[in-house]
Formats: sequence, C-alpha cells, structure tokens
Amino acid sequence: MSSCDSDKVGRLYRDEGARLERQIARRIGNRSIARDLVHDVFLRFWERAGELRGNPAAFVTRSARNVAIDHLRREKVRCTHAAGAEAPLPAQDPAFDALSAQQSGDAVRRAIADLPETTRRLFLMNRAQGLSFQEIAAICGMSERNVAKHMAKAVARCAQALEDLRNE
Repeated sequence: MSSCDSDKVGRLYRDEGARLERQIARRIGNRSIARDLVHDVFLRFWERAGELRGNPAAFVTRSARNVAIDHLRREKVRCTHAAGAEAPLPAQDPAFDALSAQQSGDAVRRAIADLPETTRRLFLMNRAQGLSFQEIAAICGMSERNVAKHMAKAVARCAQALEDLRNE
C-alpha cells in the first residue's frame, strides 16, 4: 500500500471510526469490544484498499455491521456451550447415592489393600494422616520425587478401580 493510500485510510478512520464504534456498541452492548472490532474493520480495509472500488465509507459501514453480527453469533455459541457445561445434574435417589458411595469406597479400599506395602504405607501417610510429601520423605529417608512416584502409582490404581466400577 502506498503512503497515499495510508493517508486515505487514516482520514477515513478519523471521519468514520467513532460513528462505527457507536454503531457496533449499540448492537453488541460493549464499547471496548466495539473499539476492537472497529480496529479490525479498518485493518481489513487497509489490507484490501488497493483492490476495493466504490464508496469506502459504505464498505467500512457494511463491514462493521458484519463483524458485529459475527461477534454476536460467537457469543451465542459460547454462552450455549457454557450453559450446557453448567447444567445441574438431575436429582438422584438418596439411597442410590449412598449405595454408589459405599461401592466406590469399597473399590478404593480394595485397590489400596492391593498396593505394594511401601506404596500403601506412603499413600496412607499422605491421605489418612495428612502428611506432606516433604514430611513423608524425611520420615522414610527417601526423596520427595520418590514419594511422588509412589503417590502417583497409588492414585492411578484408585482411579482405575473407580473406572472399573463404572464400567461394570
């Protein structure tokens, strides 16, 4: 783009920018996003200025309308997905919840019982006694990294037991 074209784009921005920002802000309800969208409109116009024919003000006005509509569509999709993710779970029978919790607890207890002795002891020190990895490492004379490895193995085994229970 030549400096002459840049000057034309600059003038068009000074002449139309505030109006387009108000137009978009009315449509989407957010002045700062409207300002960003106007900048996008003028960036696209500047990139295509050499190819465009006709009335530049009409082009940026139509472009502003289109970017506002696109923005609203994206927001609608985003809200729809967010609402679906936050939808409450259907109410369940308390007896079912109690039975499910009991079965889950039983599965985890069996998984812990099946762990190698050292892994089980470290896991219980952390989960039952509330000791940190650093405290466990100092008590057992091993590195925190080694404690973390044992904990990862124990947690993975418990998660697998719960997954197996769900798949039954």
